[in-house]
Amino acid sequence: MDASTLKQKLQQLCAVDFAADQVKQPYELALHMMQHIGNPDPVLRDELIYVTLATWIGQNVFSDEQLKNLLDIALDDAHLFYRIGEQGTDSVFTRTFSVLILPPILGIDRQRSFLRREDMVRIQGSLITYLKSERDVRGYVEDKGWAHAPAHAADAVEDLAQSPYLESAELLELLHALSIKVTESSRAYIYEEDQRMAQAAVTILSRNRIEQAELAAWTELLQTERNGEVKDDKTLQEISQMSLNIRMFMQSLYFAIREKEAEPFPAVRSLLLRALDGRG
Repeated sequence: MDASTLKQKLQQLCAVDFAADQVKQPYELALHMMQHIGNPDPVLRDELIYVTLATWIGQNVFSDEQLKNLLDIALDDAHLFYRIGEQGTDSVFTRTFSVLILPPILGIDRQRSFLRREDMVRIQGSLITYLKSERDVRGYVEDKGWAHAPAHAADAVEDLAQSPYLESAELLELLHALSIKVTESSRAYIYEEDQRMAQAAVTILSRNRIEQAELAAWTELLQTERNGEVKDDKTLQEISQMSLNIRMFMQSLYFAIREKEAEPFPAVRSLLLRALDGRG
């Protein structure tokens, strides 16, 4: 199915509130949507394909096996890792909307637990690789809509971190992978990326599986990056953007946990204040 035909069909579905019972084979249509999930048309990609898929997943339209297949597609080289490493091209939309399919699928798993530990570990590994490899961190792209890789990836991290299958080492790996996008230097975040990444960090921390020494090392690393001097491979502007992104993230995280008294939040608040004050 070409993009024009798909758009027309989904617009008809939109008119009836995306009712799956209006479609003879919802899963077959979902596969067509996955083929066009990175289309640069923001109406087709964001308002129709993503909304339809998220709605149907949330309404339990798909079987467990179908959800697993959609998950496999989202994580494959033609989706999450499609032309990974490119900057400023339309390939980013395929990657960032593929990663955004993970949260609704993981949400259904929390309801009926159809994924196993090996599935969660595979998702965790893919997310970590993606966070390390994604170079295009544009937020809103004029005439093409949201790219928003740091925010979309953070949403997936937040959902994944709720899985009881993930152990302390894996949660710590997720936290450090998230930090790679926190310490971005190529662009100042202005589209609330800091808040989405902070919320993912809150969910990781709320598991209370990471040792305080490891959390101290994590905040110290953020502080060190924030206070970094101009290096040969970074301009003053890049250093300033990175410092701003780190400060905004730490502040957003602090305010997100300022009233949480469960462990480890009091200790994390103290660590963040010390880092923000530059006292280490």
